[in-house]
Amino acid sequence: MTIIAPKHIARIRELVHNYSGIILERVTSRSVDKKIHTQMKHFGVSKTDDYITILEGFEHNSKAMDDLIADLTVSESYFFRNPAQFEYILETLLPEFYKRNGSSMPIRVWSAGCSRGEEAYSLAMTMMCFQREHPDARFTINAGDINAKNLAAAREAVYNKRSLREKLAIFEARFGFKLGEKNEKGECIVADQIKAMVTLQKLNLKNIRGLNCLAGSDIIFCRNVLIYFDESLRAQLAEKFYQCLNPGGVVFLGESECFSGVSDYFELVNYKKTYAYRKHNGIR
Repeated sequence: MTIIAPKHIARIRELVHNYSGIILERVTSRSVDKKIHTQMKHFGVSKTDDYITILEGFEHNSKAMDDLIADLTVSESYFFRNPAQFEYILETLLPEFYKRNGSSMPIRVWSAGCSRGEEAYSLAMTMMCFQREHPDARFTINAGDINAKNLAAAREAVYNKRSLREKLAIFEARFGFKLGEKNEKGECIVADQIKAMVTLQKLNLKNIRGLNCLAGSDIIFCRNVLIYFDESLRAQLAEKFYQCLNPGGVVFLGESECFSGVSDYFELVNYKKTYAYRKHNGIR
């Protein structure tokens, strides 16, 4: 296998950043050359310059870039990761939003950067639990990711032990129903009722204008995604999330992430040492 020249690696990193906002060094450092060669072979080119030319056309056809990002990035998630966030939703946010909306307007939830779907289906289970006591409560749960392989896995909704872990069993016991049934491999197949609650779609967080689909949201999850972006894009996303949230809406980030310098946009909420960013109820 021919080693990819540093200038070509640099150009590919630049193109990935221009397309997705992802700083490649923060995502992966393993087998970059091998994965690029795999993608070159897939697209039938032997010269790196020719492959870069294909990538440069992402504005007209993003498939090559999508495939490369899917191959280079590694997604790691599991059900009910950071459980206090889901407890805050169930115990505080849903009762408040339901009291405000009743059944006249659905509570709208987004999982932006949904990985393989564990987060979105955890949200669906949380909504179903609330709905058992409030049958007329309505929800829309949308989930998006830039990684096509992640979306395919989320649609299949079959999960192994790495995704299940002990936190799922705790919430299953609390909710009184299970995520799904186990197959012969010990994997969990998500129940159709839970799958049906989630709408999956491609979502590129670098495309700020394209995020208008989040408008009218009550809850936005964007966890363990911002760490791969630069400060400029993080600031743009903070402002966009603020614009898209209903008054009193909340953004959840990963445990190691934060919106710095956005006090004008959000109120920082501390729930059991888990932090969330809440849009002020008044008009800014």
